[in-house]
Formats: sequence, C-alpha cells, structure tokens
Amino acid sequence: MKKVLVSVVAMVAFAMTSNAQLWFGGSISASHTGGVEKNVVDPMDPSKKTDVDDPKSNSFSIAPKVGFGLSEKLSVGAELNFNTSTFGKTDKDNLTKTNSFGITPFVRYTFVEFDKFGVLAEAGLPIIFNSGKTVVAGTSTKDDPSHSFGLYVEPVLQYNVSDNFALECGLNFMSMNFTHSVAKDNDDDDYKGVDNRFRIGANTANLVNVGAITIGFIYKL
Repeated sequence: MKKVLVSVVAMVAFAMTSNAQLWFGGSISASHTGGVEKNVVDPMDPSKKTDVDDPKSNSFSIAPKVGFGLSEKLSVGAELNFNTSTFGKTDKDNLTKTNSFGITPFVRYTFVEFDKFGVLAEAGLPIIFNSGKTVVAGTSTKDDPSHSFGLYVEPVLQYNVSDNFALECGLNFMSMNFTHSVAKDNDDDDYKGVDNRFRIGANTANLVNVGAITIGFIYKL
C-alpha cells in the first residue's frame, strides 16, 4: 500500500514539473434528514398522546479531483474522497457514525477526437480506509476497521465547451471492476477477513438510464 502511495506522489510531482495542463473536477455534498411524529399514542399510557422525534441522519462528502494533461491524449491525476455520516436519535448517547477516506490515482487516454467531442477511457486504482463507532446509552464502541483497494476501467465521453470548460459523461453501463477488501477485528489482532470481487459487463438496455450515466464538468487552466 505504501508503495502505491509513493508512486502516486511521484506521478503528481513529475506532472507538475512538466509542461502539463492542469484541470480540476470533483464533487461535494451535504444532507440532513429528520422529523417528528405528532400525537402518537404513548406506549406507557395509551390514554395519552405524545410527540416522538424520528431518527436523524447527517452526511457530508467531498471528492476533489485533479488531473494533469501530459499530452493531447494522455492525462494522469488523483481524486481524494472523504465521507462522514451520523445516524441516531437527537442525543449523542445513541448513534452510529461512519467515516471513510480514500485516494484514487487514475490515468486517462483519448482514443477518438472529432471537433469538440472526445471518447476517453479512464482507469483508476481506488484505495479506501473505513472506520466508525457505535454509541449505545453513552457507551462508545469502535467499529472494526477495514480498507480496500481495487481497479476500474470505464469509457468517458467529453465535449469541450470552451478552452477552459469541458462536459463529461461517464458511461457506467460498460465497465470492469476489481475490489480487494480487508476487515480487522478490534478484539482479535490475528483475525483478518478478506473479500475479493471482480465484475465485467456491458448492458445496452441501460444506455439511456440516468442511473447508468453521469454528467459533470471539469475546468482546465
């Protein structure tokens, strides 16, 4: 794992010292859910009604993406990912919190260019670390930590709106993915759960399904 991270740093340093075109992308989001049920029959006293707070959830994620165009066809870069979410009652004595942090070095190659349109292939190596805790009646217990790394390859369509802005469409209906996950037990240092998953496929029936196509943009310096 350390060798991979060192390779990513070396790749970025090389790109910054070359005549590379720098571009930015990524995502950021925050959400909150919650509410209250009014006039609910009190289970302790059926003759009375009370208001009951629904469980609340909060989440925040940010994933900045930086790329370096080494040539007109080849780009390299990395994407950072941070996610945190909390689910539970209104008090801090009963909740579940999860955190994840990851880095995804990637490489892109443009196979076809026609006027402002381009067809690219992006291959990435996501590395993710997960942690969390569960609080019950004020007693906090750390969740078993886990980490994973994998490989994905997917096609991307690009439309250059201007010299600085480009729209991108990720075609997730045609992709290849491999994931290797490792989970540890906080109470048993010798325990290690390993899970390997591989998937390759194409689904022409999902060509216009919003769930299989994502559209975003990047900004080029």
